[in-house]
Amino acid sequence: MEEISVRAESAEQDNPKPSTHHTGPNSCKGNRYLGVIVFWSLLGVLLLTRFVTHGVHYFIMIEERDSLNANLSAVSKKLAVMTEERDLLRANLSENLKEFERLLSLSKQKKTCPVGWSSFNHSCYLLSERSGSWDAARKDCRDRGADLVVVDSPEEQTLLSMITIKNAWIGLNDKEQEGTWKWVDGTPLTLMYWATTTQPDNGGKQDCVYVTKDERRYWGDGWCLTDNRQWICEKTPNPKNTCPVGWRSFNHSCYLLSESSASWDAARRDCRGREADLLVINSPEEQNFLSTINTEVWIGLNDKEQEGTWKWVDGTPVTLTYWGRYQPDNGGEEDCAHVRSDEKKSWNDLSCSSSFQWICEKVPENN
Repeated sequence: MEEISVRAESAEQDNPKPSTHHTGPNSCKGNRYLGVIVFWSLLGVLLLTRFVTHGVHYFIMIEERDSLNANLSAVSKKLAVMTEERDLLRANLSENLKEFERLLSLSKQKKTCPVGWSSFNHSCYLLSERSGSWDAARKDCRDRGADLVVVDSPEEQTLLSMITIKNAWIGLNDKEQEGTWKWVDGTPLTLMYWATTTQPDNGGKQDCVYVTKDERRYWGDGWCLTDNRQWICEKTPNPKNTCPVGWRSFNHSCYLLSESSASWDAARRDCRGREADLLVINSPEEQNFLSTINTEVWIGLNDKEQEGTWKWVDGTPVTLTYWGRYQPDNGGEEDCAHVRSDEKKSWNDLSCSSSFQWICEKVPENN
């Protein structure tokens, strides 16, 4: 046994147990590997963190882009609507300006041409009430500061169908030289509207021209001494006009307040005898002008032709109204209008046989 014990001790001495405390080269090599592993692990974590961060930013930017696109689309739609509204406003403004210019033109024409004359394209036209020869017709026109009509445009030819329904003299003749037609203002004939291919036929010294009563008012030549035809005068308004003594000037018209009182019909006869007519109010300024009048007066407004349809004496419809409260009330065939003496100078309808003063209106006379 002792021998066995000795052998065991000898074996233990020959094969000692490894120590757990590594202090040699192998221990340093293990630490180095561990450091590398830790480094790459940390680097991987850092890269993963940055990748996640960039991913989050990317998705946030996508959301912001989509939001901006949505806002841009909404703004674009609003801009399109605003552009459409702007174009509509421009169109409406253009139409309103055209209508204003048309009304202004009509207003100027009304204030420029004398009472009873028709206004067209910067000229005034008058169909005579009586008949006479061509020379008598021209004398009448010249006495009015006008002359027989000169037709120098298709529009003016069309106007003739609106002025007359009978044969009427115009300012064309070949008195000086047979076959050489001239207008009374000396201009040669350029536009022609002869009735047939045989006109003018100069059948027996026919040197003066008239418009026929057919639908298109074609022309025919006739004997200048024929005295059963009316005539058409034409004149250009004179901008350097003045009002007669005793008349008040306002806004290109002349006004006269009567000294006496009378019925509406008598008042109108008085005005027409003065080459004027009862006052036509077609602007707020003209209504305000009445504030200078301190009495009740007749004006040129009535509904004699058709009850409830009020018209001015120059034939124009009523566009501006200044009726008093509950007026017009047609209390007992009240067909004529007068201006009250209240502060607003409101209108009222009364029987035309009532007696009031009146206001006449006319364009200024030639100097």
